[in-house]
Amino acid sequence: MNKKIVDLHFLHSLVTLGLILTGLILYSQFFRGILSALRDYARDLHIFAGVLFSLTIVPYCVILAKTWGKLSGQFNRRLLNLAAISLAAGIALTGILLFTHTDLQNSPGISALSLHRMLVVIGIPAVLYHAVTGWFSITRPTGMDGSDSGDKGFISSRRVFIRWTASAGALFSGLVLAKWFLFNQDTTLPGVKGKYKDCNQMDPQPMPSLGSVPPIGGGYQGRFEVFTVTPIPCTTSAGWQFRVFGLVDNPLTLTWEKFLDIPRQVQVNDFYCITGWTVTHCTFEGIPLSRLLALVGLQPTAQYVKFYSGDGVYTSALSLKQALMNDVMVAVLIDGEPIPSDLGGPARLLIPQMYAYKGVKWLNAIELIQEPHIGYWESRGYENDAWVKR
Repeated sequence: MNKKIVDLHFLHSLVTLGLILTGLILYSQFFRGILSALRDYARDLHIFAGVLFSLTIVPYCVILAKTWGKLSGQFNRRLLNLAAISLAAGIALTGILLFTHTDLQNSPGISALSLHRMLVVIGIPAVLYHAVTGWFSITRPTGMDGSDSGDKGFISSRRVFIRWTASAGALFSGLVLAKWFLFNQDTTLPGVKGKYKDCNQMDPQPMPSLGSVPPIGGGYQGRFEVFTVTPIPCTTSAGWQFRVFGLVDNPLTLTWEKFLDIPRQVQVNDFYCITGWTVTHCTFEGIPLSRLLALVGLQPTAQYVKFYSGDGVYTSALSLKQALMNDVMVAVLIDGEPIPSDLGGPARLLIPQMYAYKGVKWLNAIELIQEPHIGYWESRGYENDAWVKR
């Protein structure tokens, strides 16, 4: 085989391995927990590997074009080569869409992220199969003249055995990945809580208002992805408190029961993630942020509102003008049910006109400040004003 092709294949293999490993760290809650300090580096490495992966597709296309005539009459090989390049190109394209924050959401469940994930579910088993069978073809014994040595029947049988074993392994890994990526939620119970895990123990439960039950939005459509930068925190009503402090006249520290005493409002919103997916017709119920701020009395120097997550790491901020928009709320219910811990409960910030990374999960503190604050993802390259682009 041509040395340039061998070198290209080796580079492509290393890049693919890097994409798989960094992708696992970014997606998996397990790896996110034990390797949370490496998450930012993993994201940068994943993007860098994605760029290299995309660039290596071009010479493969050139090679295939040059060798296409030699494959005349070999329909299966032509088909496999086309499928491999198409799969790689699809993964690269959807990765570019994710990097550029391009939203393909025309209907619930269809997005750049869902397409990227589906292609990865197909691609990883294909890579495993190719690696196993390719390794066998490289390491099989040869004679002095370069031909196969030993018992032809045994070698032929061994090839068949290894190919079938590799196929079975690829199929099994594909099923495991599909379950993990696509079907990792328990949908045996109705409602939000049945679909997403909830480790919070809040007593009493918030009573939904008219409009939340039945949900005036008709019930949300789509699927929430569970993304965090830390392990998901769990809390109890006894240990939970909500603070509003900083440049205010009357700082607040609320217990769970006092927090639930504040009048709430119900509104229907679509929920947009910067990674390209949307959940539509969500009926949220919560305390308007403007109502909370009115309770504490703002000092003239208060120009920005900083939000703290219960994970102790994540923060974000809005200008005071943005914070006072009438649809910004601290939400506690979705479709008449308490927001589960997976989705940021017991209380999370909701900013319908902005991407969800601005909506701090597990919200437990609000600070009024004079100078701008650059939040977790904003300090890592995301826009500070995260207006949804449709």
